[in-house]
Amino acid sequence: MVKVEKIKRVKGSAKIPGDKSITHRAFIFSSISHGESYIKNPNMGLDTERTLKIMSKVGARISIENGEIKVSGVGLKDIKEPDNVLDTGNSGTTTRLLSGLFSSVNNKTFFLTGDDSLRRRPMKRVIDPITLMGGFIIGRDNGKYLPLAIVGKELHGITYNMEIPSAQVKSAIILATLNANSQSTIYEKLKTRDHTEIMLKEFGGKIEVYGNKITVYPVEKLYGREIFVPGDFSSAAYLIAIAMLLEDSELILKDVGLNPTRTYLIDVFRRSGGNIEIINKRKVNGEDVGDILVKSSVLSKIDITKDEAPLLIDELPLIGAIGPLVKGGVRVVGATELRVKESDRIKLIVDNLKNIGVEAYEYKDGFIVKEGAVKGGIIKTAFDHRIGLSFAVLGSVCKGDLYIEEIDSIKVSFPEFFEILRSISYG
Repeated sequence: MVKVEKIKRVKGSAKIPGDKSITHRAFIFSSISHGESYIKNPNMGLDTERTLKIMSKVGARISIENGEIKVSGVGLKDIKEPDNVLDTGNSGTTTRLLSGLFSSVNNKTFFLTGDDSLRRRPMKRVIDPITLMGGFIIGRDNGKYLPLAIVGKELHGITYNMEIPSAQVKSAIILATLNANSQSTIYEKLKTRDHTEIMLKEFGGKIEVYGNKITVYPVEKLYGREIFVPGDFSSAAYLIAIAMLLEDSELILKDVGLNPTRTYLIDVFRRSGGNIEIINKRKVNGEDVGDILVKSSVLSKIDITKDEAPLLIDELPLIGAIGPLVKGGVRVVGATELRVKESDRIKLIVDNLKNIGVEAYEYKDGFIVKEGAVKGGIIKTAFDHRIGLSFAVLGSVCKGDLYIEEIDSIKVSFPEFFEILRSISYG
């Protein structure tokens, strides 16, 4: 159990670790390319390390040179069959993306499993489109859950309508199509993060995006290259919140990824009174990158609609946790997906807030948090990194003392959080 240290203000600048989503994809694409790739500023949390280790087990050669990850790719057509079960740990991204990729490796078999939490998360949403492509994946409880057995087949492209917004499912179809015998077209009702589409182009693949229609084509080869991974916006969000909530604070977060499918939280904070400015914006490897200037702010009521919730899915626990410090509180609807993340995040947010003296209410697809004093108490994380980080933010700025039952889970995405926070804290 760890007591969260109080902070009076933050000043200066900080560099955020590399984006987790982009790092996953950089490791995968470099591994299935020809030649060498150099990945600069990768996120080296536990999730991305799982992806890198698995790619080494299927033929990629990995080394570290001058702080960069050097990947000598095995090539898309020569992915090797591993000699043992592949453990994806707590990483849903690793599991779902590689389920698509491995399904296209003809006549080779792959077994995937994960930790207790991941084995409870839904996998059928990936298995269904891959099966339509001619793939063969079986899993526990009629394909709903890990462990999964994947037998690679010669796949064909499909036209697929995404009923549930999911960048992971979309990416699995894209990766499966690269080795298929025909193109795939994907229609999204709501545009999800597009890192896979951007990175595929960077490695020489052919993909066309027109609004919510995505068409991806098979390729013979992809080609290694140098990739700079911008700072992870979802990690930056925790420091943005701290800088806004503390008086006499001003903070610059350097080289942060500003992909428009990821940064809707800035719009939400701004409309609620957040003093946030983007400076030095530019393109790097097809991704928007820039610096985020944040100053002390007074936040008023935050109301998230069902159309907005999917655009904020990683940041909703943070919005919930800081709810008692927002004038008028917080209301979130349309966030059923939070129920099937690393934990039931809706329940954890509300239960923890109630436990520390805050008025909060849980609904099937969201929650309400009332403005009010935080009396203090113990935060249960269920070993969910986003819950731990979100309540660490609250604990550092509120009056009541918060104790987090464990902080090891934050190593999944942002192991440097407390170190960076100490470096910018004053008073």
